Amino acid sequence: MVFVAVAVFVVVVAVALVLLMSTAIGAFSAMFSEMRADSARRRARRGDSPVSTAGPVASTSADPLGELADDMRLAQARRWASCRSVQSRLPDQTNETSGYVARALDIWGGGDLDRLRGDRVGQIVWTTAMVADSVARHPAWKLDFFDRHAVRVDLDGEVASIATAAAGLRDQLDILGDSPKGHLGVDDEVIATFTEKSRVLSWRLDGLVARVEAFADYEQIVARIQQRQEKQAWLDRVSAIDEFEHVVDAEWDRAESDRVRNMAGESEVLASIYLHEIAPLAKSLKRSDAA
Repeated sequence: MVFVAVAVFVVVVAVALVLLMSTAIGAFSAMFSEMRADSARRRARRGDSPVSTAGPVASTSADPLGELADDMRLAQARRWASCRSVQSRLPDQTNETSGYVARALDIWGGGDLDRLRGDRVGQIVWTTAMVADSVARHPAWKLDFFDRHAVRVDLDGEVASIATAAAGLRDQLDILGDSPKGHLGVDDEVIATFTEKSRVLSWRLDGLVARVEAFADYEQIVARIQQRQEKQAWLDRVSAIDEFEHVVDAEWDRAESDRVRNMAGESEVLASIYLHEIAPLAKSLKRSDAA
């Protein structure tokens, strides 16, 4: 009987533990699910990412395509301004025939350089090539400092990576095309899909511009290293000038100036004596001799 009672007790305790663990797991699962949902809601409110895990959702706006067009224009204006800002910080003498520009054009698919600069996506590629060319033209870029500290960026690789991504986005934007028209322009699913994909592509372009800005910040660091190198070279060059030696020479020059000035004063006194006393006496002696 005692054995049976112990066995029953053990079974009851085991069942209780299982139920307790199941309850705890359920509570934790619910808590984490709520945390994930709350995090997703916060991200949606902040607009951190336009990517949605759900299907396209119809907009509640009266003119969703018009609202989207306004947002896309603002986003494009921001990207254009960012590229212009980067370009304004670079030296004016950009080499339009540099290897980086040629590499960017080749990846872009060739064409005219002016068209690349004027394209809404091509401007990102052009700005990247300008930054790479500017970095390479700094004499300090040849210093082994960047290799010793493992901070040398692969300029050609950076240009190729950004240009490749930009060309891919350009092609996808071409596939997406303009805003739907006709019966497609009033279809909720079509509008929602077009809106979502437009925002995703715009978000990707923003990411490329941010990458170009980081690349430009790197160029500014290289430029500052160049300035420091030029400053040090100037200091090394002028260090050959011995300040102490020049102080001694300057003191000697001052003493010589005083000596010459004193001699000039004495000469003036002697000249005055000669003119006022000796010269008339000499004339009278000459007249006496003549008589």
